[in-house]
Amino acid sequence: MDCTGSLTADIIFDCANAPVAGIEQNVVLINKEDIDIAATTISATNRVLVTNLQLKPGKTGYLLTGVKQSNGKAWELVKKENAPDKFKHTFSGVIFNPGIDNKQQADQLSKGGKYVAVIEQVWKGEGSAEAFEILGLGSGLELSTMTNSSRENDNMIVFELANADGFEETTMPKTLLDGDYAATKTAFTNKFEQAAG
Repeated sequence: MDCTGSLTADIIFDCANAPVAGIEQNVVLINKEDIDIAATTISATNRVLVTNLQLKPGKTGYLLTGVKQSNGKAWELVKKENAPDKFKHTFSGVIFNPGIDNKQQADQLSKGGKYVAVIEQVWKGEGSAEAFEILGLGSGLELSTMTNSSRENDNMIVFELANADGFEETTMPKTLLDGDYAATKTAFTNKFEQAAG
C-alpha cells in the first residue's frame, strides 16, 4: 500500500456510470462497539474497500427507515498541520414518527455512544460493485445535532451523526463489497446480524 501521497493510477470519467445524487431510503446504524474489528476485512491493495463487515456474536445493526431523500451522507477533508489529513463523515437522519418508542431510541443516541452508518447509494458503479458505503468505521460517529419543532418538518425528529472534532477518519467513507452486490445487499437487509456464540 502506498502511503507517500503520490498518485498511482489515472483518474478517469466513466461515462457509462455517470454520477447520480442521493442514497436509498433505508440505512443501517450499528453500535461501533458491536463491530468485530479483528474479523472485519479491508482490501490489502485498496484501503478504502471493506470486503467483510463483521459484527460480534449475537449483535445486529438497526434499521432507520427513510422516505425519498430524507436521509443523507456527506464527508469533507480536514486539513492537519503536522499530521496526515483526515476526513469528517456526517450522516443526516430523520425519525418520522415522534412516538414513545422512537423517542426512546433517539434518547439513546444522546447518551454519548459511537455509531457506524451503512448506506446504499443511488449511484452504484459498474456492476453495482460500489453501492454501499460505511461511515465512521474508524473513529465512530457521535450525535452532533437533534431537533424537533411542531411547526417545522412535519414534527419529525431531525438529527446528525458525525465524527467529533479531532477524531476524524483516516479515509473517506469506505466502500463495502462482500463478494458481489447481491451478497452485500443480503447482509445489509439482514442488518449484518450475527448469531449468538
